[in-house]
Amino acid sequence: MKVCKLLVLFLLISLVVTNTVMAESKKIFEMNDPLGDDYGAGTYIYPQHQQFKDYQGLFDLSFFKVMANEKQYIFYFKFKQVTNPWHAPYGFSHQLIQVYIDNSDGGSKEVFKQGANVKFEKQHPWNQLLKITGWNVELFNLDDKQKDYKLLESAAVKLEEKKVIKVTIPRKKLKDLSEAYYYVLVGSLDGFNYDNYRKVTAEGGAWNFGGGTDSDLNPNVIDTLVPEGLSQKQVLGSFDTEEGQLATLRAVGPELALPWKLVIIFAFSIIFLLTIFGIIIKFINKKFIKCI
Repeated sequence: MKVCKLLVLFLLISLVVTNTVMAESKKIFEMNDPLGDDYGAGTYIYPQHQQFKDYQGLFDLSFFKVMANEKQYIFYFKFKQVTNPWHAPYGFSHQLIQVYIDNSDGGSKEVFKQGANVKFEKQHPWNQLLKITGWNVELFNLDDKQKDYKLLESAAVKLEEKKVIKVTIPRKKLKDLSEAYYYVLVGSLDGFNYDNYRKVTAEGGAWNFGGGTDSDLNPNVIDTLVPEGLSQKQVLGSFDTEEGQLATLRAVGPELALPWKLVIIFAFSIIFLLTIFGIIIKFINKKFIKCI
């Protein structure tokens, strides 16, 4: 009898421990972004209306993280400042966040809808798009029609610590993100412009950003993540009005695993040593020929 009780107790404890482990979230990807770079291509200035001018940092993304548990993916976006003057239900009014995701074969280098005025690198075409505002969350697949309004009612959005926007998405709605790459675009929400991006112009104004150009090639992205070794100015400033080229964004994603890093380092070391060895042999041969 005691043995049976102990067995039942053991099974119950195992079940609780298993459920706890399964419920725990694990980190998929995270990245810091420099503070003070909410200037787009390097020269953008905020709109002059009082809703903006006293709140520098509204579009200054400082941190992005993706977590996963058994049933959900959780996205975190931290900003220097978050306000809600227009009483959005999710607690933030200004930020427009788009996450273009490369998580399967194929994809597109073009944005889903015109508005951001950017394109994507050919190495990482996107397959899914997550669009987040203080009013709703939308999720698009590449083959969705542009006119579709894909409200994701199962998403949960919460403002934490007054600066962190937390978005929870059911795993079944997204494809596998374990090796995904991301384009994280931050714009200013404008319900009257293409894809809800507030425009950047040369002169700016009460409701438009200034410091850009009056070309349709001018990116309307105020902040974005870029891979290590590149600058935001370099990436968002890569548009060319003379050639008619949009700025090409660069994806961020998981780094090479340590074993692959070691393989690469070892390979370069071998190449370097062989090069040095070849130079030495060539030098010795020349000396030997002179002696003869």
